[in-house]
Amino acid sequence: MRRTLFIQLERLGDLIQTTPLLEDFRRVHPDCEIHLLMLEENRAAIADFQGVDHCHFLPQQRVGKLNKQIDQQRDQEHLPALTIINELDLPPFDRLINLTHGALGCWLADRLSAINKEGGLLTVEGNWFWQGAWHAYLLAMPDFRQHNRFNLVDLYRGAGPGGPVDSCRRPYVHQAEILPFTVPEGRLIALNPGASRDHRRWPAAAFAKLAEHLAAQGFTPLLVGAPSDVATSNEVASHLDIVITDMCGKTSVSEMAALLARCELLISNDTGAIHIASAVGTRCVGLYGASAWFSETAPWGNGHLIIQSPLESPMRSIAVESVLATVSAALGEVEITTTGTESVWRTHLDADDPLGGIRYELLTATLSEEQQFMQHFRGAFGRILMGKNALSAEHPQCPSEADALAASKALMGMTALAQQALAQIQSEAPTAKEHVEALGKGLETGLEALIETAERLPHVAPPIYWLQWVLRTTPVSTLTELLALRVKECQRAALILETAVHLHQRA
Repeated sequence: MRRTLFIQLERLGDLIQTTPLLEDFRRVHPDCEIHLLMLEENRAAIADFQGVDHCHFLPQQRVGKLNKQIDQQRDQEHLPALTIINELDLPPFDRLINLTHGALGCWLADRLSAINKEGGLLTVEGNWFWQGAWHAYLLAMPDFRQHNRFNLVDLYRGAGPGGPVDSCRRPYVHQAEILPFTVPEGRLIALNPGASRDHRRWPAAAFAKLAEHLAAQGFTPLLVGAPSDVATSNEVASHLDIVITDMCGKTSVSEMAALLARCELLISNDTGAIHIASAVGTRCVGLYGASAWFSETAPWGNGHLIIQSPLESPMRSIAVESVLATVSAALGEVEITTTGTESVWRTHLDADDPLGGIRYELLTATLSEEQQFMQHFRGAFGRILMGKNALSAEHPQCPSEADALAASKALMGMTALAQQALAQIQSEAPTAKEHVEALGKGLETGLEALIETAERLPHVAPPIYWLQWVLRTTPVSTLTELLALRVKECQRAALILETAVHLHQRA
């Protein structure tokens, strides 16, 4: 029997966001034995999950400690980490997919036995490598965050078979069948004021004002959250002039899932609760700002609404009035209006996308011509990286298309240079070395020029930065392998650009 191991040693939200990939993999490989290495603290979240055959667990505190030790001494063997390998006693695998960017996950991925490996690897020499086109995209994404339209769930799914998704699809989380507490009556709206970092929390006073407005409109607001959110929840309560139910820190993950399933809506910062709610089918209003960007970690599902303040702006810039208007829109009562600089987006599961997954609709403004063009990079990356045919573009009809086609042409020129260098190596001619060196310099000059173009013209940047990361992090051992990699990936980047132009012209 074939075996595949997935490594996911990140927090609860990341685990929930991984479940669609595991379900996809199970659907396409029903006879494969699927293993998952995950945090012990998240065990209950995937109880009864049919996408995995065997789960293996590590405590979060131990993982965090080893992450720091290994990252500080990358080129040394670590006896505590070696002990983990012995404790896990895993069988050999046909395939290993590491979805963890922490040092321990990458260290284990390099040393565990598997024929094919994808994701991050930390070698014995202390070198980092990343294998897989979608993993490279995830690494490149910080260079063009505001223009990315791939949700983390879809980037994970790119490591598997992908494919269209229907509008009812959602992640998995286990729900408790019996709750050890009485659920309040009325139209429940859950408020989650916590977040993993202080600067990503909407102010407690704003949550309190929101709760009072909701109660005045006949809803029953209640506070939810993890044990680590109790202090924040208490701060919200200190600002309230009414009494509301506070379940923060009083539920397990499975109990919170069951509680959220009974709510009409969850209003939450970017944190694990929003992914629990999307997994049980409860609509969300997400509050995103500071370092949180909606397109990366919005709840994966149909019809969620996301309020995004400008990246790196404080969360307090999101007005209570804007949240109230968005809540009313989520409940189908009014059109959305905002009072500040925030934007509001609606999520759609797109069955026509080659990769499948979330598409974002801007509800509070009109996209610029450049923004409209960049929307099509989602479909272009999906087509090319999922092995679909490229689409040919016609004569450019706007400046963005002209810039993209010029960059595509430059990339095809680099592809030709790499092909010529390969031919010189294979010819074994007396002057081959000199020719290869000259062609190599041409390739480096071309790549540097393209990166400068990406910095100057952000609407052509995503495929160029993606290419840069692929070339930087893919392991190669010979000059021939290096040139073959450049032929393949420069061509793919060129095709992504031209396909984006085609999609824009047909929109």
